[in-house]
Amino acid sequence: MKQTDTQNPEYFHKVVDCQYACPAHTPVPEYIRLIAAERYTDAYMVNWESNVFPGVLGRTCDRPCEPACRRGRVEEEPVAICRLKRVAADNKEDISDRLPKIPSKKNGKRIALIGAGPASLTVARGLAPSVTVSTSTITSLLAVA
Repeated sequence: MKQTDTQNPEYFHKVVDCQYACPAHTPVPEYIRLIAAERYTDAYMVNWESNVFPGVLGRTCDRPCEPACRRGRVEEEPVAICRLKRVAADNKEDISDRLPKIPSKKNGKRIALIGAGPASLTVARGLAPSVTVSTSTITSLLAVA
């Protein structure tokens, strides 16, 4: 028997409709179980792996996962997946010790990111995940530009 390839989004379409409907393929059942166990920080980190800004998305996401939720087929409403993402973000503890560490040895290359939108901030987080940029810094940078 061939091993299940959980890296392939098509797998989730067969078994977890909400996860497949999510553009980031966030493991929805996993973080819902963690929230139910009141492990908010763990649930937030599950979201952090696939979503750049889980706390923001918990407020602004258009929730493509919810219409796909199987619970909506047997009850009146689907699970409020997006709101649960917000619950995890609002109730998490300090995550600084869980973020990837910046390597002590740098490669010497430099990059410049233009703008402060989701694309630039996603790249910035991927390159230096424990560096945070405040909104005031972004505003200041935009005012100078």
